Parts: sequence; C-alpha cells; structure tokens
Amino acid sequence: MQTMDLLQVLVLVVALAAASAATWAGCRWFYGKKLSVVALKLKKSDQSRLFSQQQTAQAKKQIEQLKKELEEQKKLAVDTEASKKRTRELELALLAAEKVVEENTGMMPLTPKNGFADTQIMG
Repeated sequence: MQTMDLLQVLVLVVALAAASAATWAGCRWFYGKKLSVVALKLKKSDQSRLFSQQQTAQAKKQIEQLKKELEEQKKLAVDTEASKKRTRELELALLAAEKVVEENTGMMPLTPKNGFADTQIMG
C-alpha cells in the first residue's frame, strides 16, 4: 500500500503543478490584456500631458510677446497724444497770432521786418 500512497501523492503533486501552471497561464493572458490596455492609456496620457505642456509654454511666450506689444502701443499712444496736444497748442497759438495780425493791420509794426530797430542819431 505504500506504493499506492506514493503514487497518489505523486499524481496529486503533478496535478497541482499542472493546475498552477494553467492558472498562471490563464492569469497572465487575462491580466496581460488588461495591463496592455492600461499601458496604452498611460502612454496616451503622457503624450497628451507633454502636448499640453508644450501648448502652455507656447501660450506663455505668446502672452509675453503680446504684453510687450501692448506696452509699445501704450507708449506710442501716449507719445501720439502728447504730439496731438502740442499740435493743438501750436494751432491755437497760430490762430491767436493771425488774429492779432488782422486786428493790427492798419497800425505801424512794433518792430521792422529785419528785426532791428532803426538807428537814431543822438545829439
């Protein structure tokens, strides 16, 4: 009977080994598919993250460029406004001068055309 017991133990060990190998193969196949799907999703997620980072960096560069351009435009607008104000002041001064000239047309000029007063003999 000992050989029968030994044979039964040997069959039992071989059956357990075969069942373990079959379970391992089945789990590897089943979970291998799931792991492949998850790895593909992770890869796509990483690619999306990298693309998003690139887009963010590009957007930041564009924002900085737009800020610089806006500052330049504001400076030009201030310069232009000052120029327009000065032009208006000069136009008003010209109108006032022309008005004075029109009012004093019949009068003798205060200074001669050459800008110097006539020389008078003292004595």
